[in-house]
Amino acid sequence: MRNIANIKPSAILVSLIQSAKLSNTVSRIALRDANIQWRAHISKPSQLRDQQTMLDVAAQLRLIIRQVSQKQCGIKRMSWSTLVYLEADLRSAYAQNINLEPLLDIVAANSEHSEVA
Repeated sequence: MRNIANIKPSAILVSLIQSAKLSNTVSRIALRDANIQWRAHISKPSQLRDQQTMLDVAAQLRLIIRQVSQKQCGIKRMSWSTLVYLEADLRSAYAQNINLEPLLDIVAANSEHSEVA
């Protein structure tokens, strides 16, 4: 079983953009929009993130999956499984309330929060 807490959707989305070679404009836009949404999501501190974004990104990927399945869009064979797994992993992470790619809060070494007792 895969540990979905360790996946990096930001890297996977960039890889798909570069290698999937989607033949449909709607699918290419959906992939680009998914990447933009995800980047905005992970740029926020973990406690300020809206986990609904994972479902929104998964919905964009589902659109691509549907178009490929209905032969309205072509995709490179190697990218297909990556796309399907990412969509499923995002939905699973949402269901399990897993925060993917957490933004670590950095505390300055000389701040009052970093004092050792």
